[in-house]
Amino acid sequence: MTTALGPWQALRRVLAQLLLFTVAATPIGVYAQTSTQSKRDPYVFAVNEGATTQTPVVELVDRYTPLAKMIERTLSHAVRVEVYPEIPRFLAEMDKEGRFDFIFGKTVNVLATAVRDKGFQALVKTKAPYVAGFITVKGSALQKPEDLRGKVIMMPARVFTTTLGHATLRDLGIPETDVTIRYTRLQEAVAHAVELGMVDVGVVNPTVKKEWQAKGYPVLLETKPVPNWSIIASSRFSGAELERLRSALVDLKNSPEGTQAMKAISVPEFVPAANTEYIELLKFIGE
Repeated sequence: MTTALGPWQALRRVLAQLLLFTVAATPIGVYAQTSTQSKRDPYVFAVNEGATTQTPVVELVDRYTPLAKMIERTLSHAVRVEVYPEIPRFLAEMDKEGRFDFIFGKTVNVLATAVRDKGFQALVKTKAPYVAGFITVKGSALQKPEDLRGKVIMMPARVFTTTLGHATLRDLGIPETDVTIRYTRLQEAVAHAVELGMVDVGVVNPTVKKEWQAKGYPVLLETKPVPNWSIIASSRFSGAELERLRSALVDLKNSPEGTQAMKAISVPEFVPAANTEYIELLKFIGE
């Protein structure tokens, strides 16, 4: 039996439905305001940690807020952090004119495209370049790059590491018809497959490569060094503003507060970056 609602109950139900609609309509990009509201719109600092991050969005916002506060102080303008764990949503938002003012990204080829095609300016990059590796097991018959012909190579599917792997094979003059390439979803699964002898060679990112070498296992060859995690800025900023911010980012390592901000995002040190590096990267990978 259904009980009729009183006027106040009916009103409360309507308000609850409106609240649910509002929450459902909130964009996926989660943000944190880094200071008191400015009369001007805050600059948007977008963060994309790559294709496979499993970190909750709230944790990501907390992680990058100290860095955003530093940008805010340097430019005397409010900054808002928006995080995009999923590449498709990140790309869709980046395609909107004027949507982002700053971008921190680990998928560096995406940032390179923004520099080449959307007028973004390279600010800084991590000091250590991105160098992927072709790994093998101890005692492998593969001793030089030419030995890859006829072998089975495993790569992670649809990530930047794989793009570098394909470009490296091309530069070695090894057609992909001369090797068998298998793909897997997880970077760690590549190393596991090599260790078990399921494939002859694996192409892995710098982190997995380092772990592999720590075990005393060999790396047959490394990919060409390219810019790693980077920050780029939109074309709205003047040359003087960009230089002031670039200097502040490079100088973070020299203060306790800056060191903590860097530690939160696992970056030991930023160094200046130039647009030409990213254009050359796209040429190398054929994009």
